[in-house]
Amino acid sequence: MIRLSVNVLTSALALLKHLETYNFSSLSELVYSKIASISAEDIFYFSYNCGWVSENENSLTLTEHGTELLRLQTQGAFVDLKRQMLTDYVLKAAPIWSNRIPYGRREATIFMSKDEKACFADAGLLSDRLDSEIIDWWDTIANRIRAQGQQEKNDTGRIGEKNTIIYERNRTNSEPIWMSVDSNLVGYDIKSRLSKDNPDALLIEVKASTFTLSQAVFHVTSHEWGVALTSTAYVFHLWCLSGSKRLLAVISPNDMQPYIPTNNWGGVWEIAKIPFSCFESKFVEIA
Repeated sequence: MIRLSVNVLTSALALLKHLETYNFSSLSELVYSKIASISAEDIFYFSYNCGWVSENENSLTLTEHGTELLRLQTQGAFVDLKRQMLTDYVLKAAPIWSNRIPYGRREATIFMSKDEKACFADAGLLSDRLDSEIIDWWDTIANRIRAQGQQEKNDTGRIGEKNTIIYERNRTNSEPIWMSVDSNLVGYDIKSRLSKDNPDALLIEVKASTFTLSQAVFHVTSHEWGVALTSTAYVFHLWCLSGSKRLLAVISPNDMQPYIPTNNWGGVWEIAKIPFSCFESKFVEIA
């Protein structure tokens, strides 16, 4: 996708107006239409990734977001227009620096190109004279990005739990209980059994990551650790889901103990962050 610039945003608006005015049955038909100095195909796919246009079997059309942008343009609400376009770009196209926004606008702009910064400056979002609207824009985007990130983590966690369900079903020849679906407060995710021949309960806390083994980390809460220490049989399943391979490490509380903090002088730990690589030798590939 072409990179963000003031010219690209201006060209995208010209494209939206073109699609509103004329009927195009295909992208190839649009390509031959003069819209802006930038390739019509490049502008279309930029707009598509931002959620402003859609490509159906027989037509190219505006989405609700695209129609709203033209409405703002017609009303002369140019500041709102520019900020809405940047909102859509950040949240839908997800440039590489977007995950820096929750740390503050300066942290994000460090990684922006000159042209990208120019777009934010043009929308008044980099002004040193802060007002409530500028602050609200950055805070809203930061909250949306945090929510998206949390949802991605939740989705990855569920994939890890599904893998554990299948793994335990094959290992024990019985159906494990998926506890976390009903409650996240019990201190573990899956209740299985020790073996095919031993029905005693095995409690499993699942951690999963789509990062590589050298980059992945997981978090253990003090509550999970308390349940691990007081349970007769408890293990952690660490799933590394980077690439096409599924790697699993089954970690006992004894193995985990050296990486768990202690409470001292009235200070109480709540969450420990631990790299997957601490247990690199224990990972095996699961078919």
